[in-house]
Amino acid sequence: MDVEKTVEFILEQQARFEAGMDELRQSHQATERLVRRLARWGAARLRQHEERMDEMEQRREEDRREFQAFLQRFDDFLRGQRGDGH
Repeated sequence: MDVEKTVEFILEQQARFEAGMDELRQSHQATERLVRRLARWGAARLRQHEERMDEMEQRREEDRREFQAFLQRFDDFLRGQRGDGH
């Protein structure tokens, strides 16, 4: 058995393993960067939707108040038409 060739073989295997680990680390880091980017994008979209929902809620409340005021004016008009105050 040739000890030098065995050591050389082991060193080559170790170098391949380390190169594979480096590639795996780089791939993992790229995946982590992508996940962080997607998480930031998702959080920004969520904030955007929440703001829109708040705006829609405000508009709905304004519309409700306007409609209530309209109904009150209409009721007042009808009472005036009847002349009986009821």
